[in-house]
Amino acid sequence: MAGDGLTVALFAHRTGLNLAALLTIGLALHGALGIVERSAFQRFRGLLVLTALGVAMLAATRLPFLNIQMGDASSAFDPDLTSLGWLALGPSTLAFAGGAIIAVLGAGTARRSLLALGAMVISAGFGLTGHTQGLEDPGLMPLAVSLHTLIGGFWIVAPMTLRPSQGLGDAELLARLQRFSTLAVLAIPALVVLGLWLAWILAQGWVGLFGSAYGQLLLVKLAAALAAMAMGAINQKILTARVRTDPGRGRRWLGRTLAIETALFVMVVLVVSAATTLTGAGG
Repeated sequence: MAGDGLTVALFAHRTGLNLAALLTIGLALHGALGIVERSAFQRFRGLLVLTALGVAMLAATRLPFLNIQMGDASSAFDPDLTSLGWLALGPSTLAFAGGAIIAVLGAGTARRSLLALGAMVISAGFGLTGHTQGLEDPGLMPLAVSLHTLIGGFWIVAPMTLRPSQGLGDAELLARLQRFSTLAVLAIPALVVLGLWLAWILAQGWVGLFGSAYGQLLLVKLAAALAAMAMGAINQKILTARVRTDPGRGRRWLGRTLAIETALFVMVVLVVSAATTLTGAGG
């Protein structure tokens, strides 16, 4: 595989894994935490199963890509390189696959404990791989990455579960908004703080943040996250009350702000995928 073709393939593969993992984590958490009512969660079970299977498949196919990077196109399934690659990717692959299986079991049995556990195990997979593992002394960084991913997944599916669809009544919508806001008011600022700390460490301070492609991508991610947080604040402070007093107009505006959040979340996933494939910490 040519160098440019491999880079594009790696970026597409990483984007797929990041998106599938975040959606699985978020859907599982929204079911586990009761953001979506137990009776209504069945509408999201099929999607959760689909994204979880995607996580397991995409996590497993990282090994052939790594083999090609270490060798050439003919090395995709080389047993010696696979054994070597497993040393680096094995723990995270087991976490991704195991978490996906647990999440599917949680979706099938409607057990909130399994849904929560599946989300946490998948999140741990991100802490077991990536740039923090390349640090001389990772310390608490892998844990921070896992928590960052867990909260990110919780946030990224909000436009899906809070969407004011015709089948969702005003009372049910308001209850979901309230349940989500109660957790988000603390979780999302923690997400931003963790993101700032991780960016600072991985980019090696101000010079790396502003003077390297990797750092600049992290700053773009931060800007998009802050914009999404502003949209969330509007939803919480203004539009929730508007849905209560003027449901028709409130629902229309809520749909628009959630659409903007969706676009910002897509940007974040693309930027993170680019940072982890097209460049790298210290690169």
